[in-house]
Parts: sequence; structure tokens; C-alpha cells
Amino acid sequence: MRTIYAPLVLACLVMVSSLLALAPTAVGSAKPKQAQPKQAQHQQVQPAASQPANRQSEGGITPEVERARFDAAADYSSKYGGRAVLVQRGGKRLFDRYDNGWSEARPHPLASGTKSFTGVMAMMAVQDGLLTLDERVCETLTEWKSDPRKSRVTVRELLSLSSGLESGDGVLSSGGGSRLLGVGARDRERRLGIEGRTKVDQPADLAKAALGLSCVTEPGTKFRYGPSHFYVFCELLNRKLAAKGGAITTTGAYLEQRVFKDIGIGVARIGKDRAGNPNLPGGCMLTAREWVKFGQFVLDGGSVTDADGVKRQLLRPELLAECFVPSKTNASYGLTWWLRNSAGDGAGDGAGDGAGGGDGAGLADTGGGGGGRGAQPAKDEAGNVRSSKERETARERLMARLRERNQEAQMGAINGPDGKPVKLYMAAGLGKQRLYVLPQFDMVVVRFAEASSEGRGFDDRTFLATVLGLTGADVNVKAPAKPAPGR
Repeated sequence: MRTIYAPLVLACLVMVSSLLALAPTAVGSAKPKQAQPKQAQHQQVQPAASQPANRQSEGGITPEVERARFDAAADYSSKYGGRAVLVQRGGKRLFDRYDNGWSEARPHPLASGTKSFTGVMAMMAVQDGLLTLDERVCETLTEWKSDPRKSRVTVRELLSLSSGLESGDGVLSSGGGSRLLGVGARDRERRLGIEGRTKVDQPADLAKAALGLSCVTEPGTKFRYGPSHFYVFCELLNRKLAAKGGAITTTGAYLEQRVFKDIGIGVARIGKDRAGNPNLPGGCMLTAREWVKFGQFVLDGGSVTDADGVKRQLLRPELLAECFVPSKTNASYGLTWWLRNSAGDGAGDGAGDGAGGGDGAGLADTGGGGGGRGAQPAKDEAGNVRSSKERETARERLMARLRERNQEAQMGAINGPDGKPVKLYMAAGLGKQRLYVLPQFDMVVVRFAEASSEGRGFDDRTFLATVLGLTGADVNVKAPAKPAPGR
């Protein structure tokens, strides 16, 4: 028996000994294989969730994570009628996406986003010796000298929309915007009573027509959004250029050369009245890749970089900076640009859709409700029917109150990686068209969208926080006491 089992026992002992000798090697080689993938996955995910936001401009996150962030922002935009999102940093395009039937090559109406070209053009005119910001407009528009209010309006007050002029929408605006912008444009036209109006129904020369509008408040005391200021400035510059006697004799030609051609912006269309005056308040159409060039020019302090790398300073930085100084009557507005510089400043955007051409300093150009064609004649407290002029004034006061409430509804700031509110310059138009310039991030962002009732839900802070990778406490929202009407 011992002879039979001894060899078997010995063989088993040898086998167990061999397995024990091999086991550490097998386990040791298995551990790294399990740990390696987990570590790599952790490194890819963590930056988006918890890395400091300033890593985004230092190459601290992967292109894949950043792309996912931009896609999320585009998804959010598309949900509210968005048609295009373009993100550019350091002069290089990082991302562009087109949704809801739009395309890269298709120009889009900027609506009131057009207005911000005027501020830059005005500072070009200052640099060229054509005018100064604090000169009185009546020194050139001499027919204003006899008016006690108009005679005191300055160029700065025109460009900060605090001249005291009535908005002029009823005279200076026309219909037809719904063809490209959508039903939101049609709704606005109905509220203003201009649905179906064409150029033939308007004065042939809108710039001269604007000169006859009333100055309803003291200059420099009230912010009033609307096209009147822009057409008056157009006529002012027309006369300045004609008096100079150079090769460029009209505002339209000056805009084309000094802004569009010099910066290198390919303009698909700029609307004009029958006298040839450009529609400075809202007539430009561009592709996203062309509009971003304007934002880059602003971001670069008034300079452009040619294809060969040569930098050209077109506008002195200190003059361009005047566009972004908060006005005395609206801290969220500079010279034709919307601003967000501090936690107390509103998002400001295309304000005043009813009486002013947009819809409130917090909800750019999507409508504030009320008024419009078909409204019943308003009566005063005694029951007397108000005149059309009195009804217009009452409607403007109502729209002003709605704009103030809308501004409250979106009041707040986006805090950057340093914990301070992000500085933002913004051109904005009906339907939430957006050109965002973000100096802290060396970034320009474009957004196009359909003007629709759903689009009113789009929020600048949510969109930008997604683009910038800021979440939670980084979005500082001041909630309104009660929701704004019509939202």
C-alpha cells in the first residue's frame, strides 16, 4: 500500500508547489491590466466635472471633452429653435454646428444684432475726425436747433439710446421679417401694427423721416430702445461725409468700407430704404462664420490679422473701449452693445420688442406682449377715448414696464474661474440671435435661431455656462419676485 500511494502523494506535492510558485506572477500581471483602464477613464472624465474652469483656455482638457461640452450647448440651443452655434477661441474656430434645416453657407438675419455695427462705425468716424461723442447733434442737423430738447442731444446720447426720441417703430419699421425669422417676427409686426407693410408704405428717406420724430423725454435721462436713434445717426453721418467732400459721401458707403471691407466681413445683404440709407437698426444678413469675424475684431482690440500673419490696427483700442462703457441710463448698455460686467448688471439683450424693437433688457427681441393692430381704443380715467398719440405713449409705458420685469427675470451673473462675474459684450437680435464676446476666455460665440414662442425659453446664462463648462454655483441667478407676463 505504501509502495502504491507514495509516488502519487509525491506527485501531488510537486504539482501544488508548482502552482503556488506560479500564482504570484499571474496575480501580479493581472492587477495592472485591471487598474490601467480605470485610471485612463478617470483622467478623461474628471476635468469636465471638477477641474478648474481656467484649464479650458490653457489646454488642460481634452478636445473630446470640450467638443462634448460645445455639443451640449448646441443641443440646448437647438431645443429652443437654434439654427447655428459657432465657438471660436484665440482666433481659431473650435466648433460650429447647424440644426433645424440651417447650413454653414446660408446667411441668417441678425435683426437687431445689426445695431452693434453702428457703435464701431461711429468710433471709426471719431478716429477719422468726422465727429466727437459729446458734440451736439444740432450743430450738423441744424433743423434741430429750434427745438428745446433736440437742440441738446449729443452723439453719445444717440448711440446709448438715451436721446429722448420716441422709438419710431410705427414710422421706421416694416413687415416681412417672418419669412426668414419665423412666427416671432410676425407676432412682433402685429403688435406694432406693421404687418404687411412694405417699403412703398414707408417714407422714401427714413433717415430724414427720423428727424421729425418727437423728443418725448429730456436728453440723457431715459433709455428708450428703437430704430429712431440709428436713423438720426445715419443722417448725421451722411451730412458729415458730404461736408468733408471725400470719395465716401454716404453712411452706407462708409459702413461698407470702414467696417465690412476693412475687417474682411463678407456681407450677404444689408437692407436699404428707397433713398439708399442702410437699415442700421436691423437689416444685415451674415453667415455665422462672417459674423464671428466682427466679434474677433472686437476681442482683438480693434485689430485684424491678415492671412500672412500681419496684424493691422483699424481702430484705436481706447476708442473701441468707449462702446463698452455702461451708459448713465442703462448699466447693461454701452454704445449700441449690451453688457454684463458685474453681478448687478442685467444680461441685457435686444430690449423692447413692442415699443422699442426687442423685448426687454433680459430677453432680447422676442416680444413683450400687448398692443398691436386690432387693440381697442384706450380710454383715460374719465372714460374719454385717448388720441392715437396718447395711446402710443401709453403702450410705450406698458412695454417699458414689461421690459423692466423681463430684465429682472434674467438678472444674474456667470462667475468665471476666479469667482468673479464673466465680462460679456453682446450683440443681440429678435429670436435670440447672439454674438457673444468673452475677453476673459479669449472667445467669441455665435448663435442663430428661429424667432418662435418656444425660443423665448432660451437663457443666455444656461447656454454660456454650458459652453464655458461652468455649472452649479458658477451660475449666480437672481430670481424675480414673480414671473414676467407673456413668458
